[in-house]
Amino acid sequence: MKSTFSTLLASAAAIALLGGMSANAANMNDQVVPTKHNKNLTLGQIADMQPGLGTVMIEYGHRFYKAYYAARAANWELAAYQVKEMTEIQEVGEATRPEHAEELRAFEHTYLDPLNESIKAKDWNGFAANYAKAVGACNACHTGAGFSYIKYRLPTHAPESVPSVTW
Repeated sequence: MKSTFSTLLASAAAIALLGGMSANAANMNDQVVPTKHNKNLTLGQIADMQPGLGTVMIEYGHRFYKAYYAARAANWELAAYQVKEMTEIQEVGEATRPEHAEELRAFEHTYLDPLNESIKAKDWNGFAANYAKAVGACNACHTGAGFSYIKYRLPTHAPESVPSVTW
């Protein structure tokens, strides 16, 4: 009986605490933050401005193709940098859209880690094969998420930021 009472008491305390946290969270959304432009914004307004996956994926795609052309030009440091930046922008997506965090991390481990290994080994053939697998996975993910009209295709020319090479 004492054990049941302790459990009920602990449960009631937890519910009260969580209720207080919810109220505090709601109040935090209304907390005003001054900006340098003499406009006050609430934390809720600032949270609403954070990029969604569509915005994150635009940068992701740019870095993805720069990594390809950097590796193709044997500029392994630039390729490594681009993949590192892809991982960092992906973390923004994980934070702003936590419902996709698990699949984003799985993509990182399954596809970006092998790209990094190819880069470390300075292995163009391995990189190209891993890149093709990553492209397939990107397109499959888009389709699975209901965005089958979004298909990643490698641009036909290297970006200006990657020195061109003759192949």
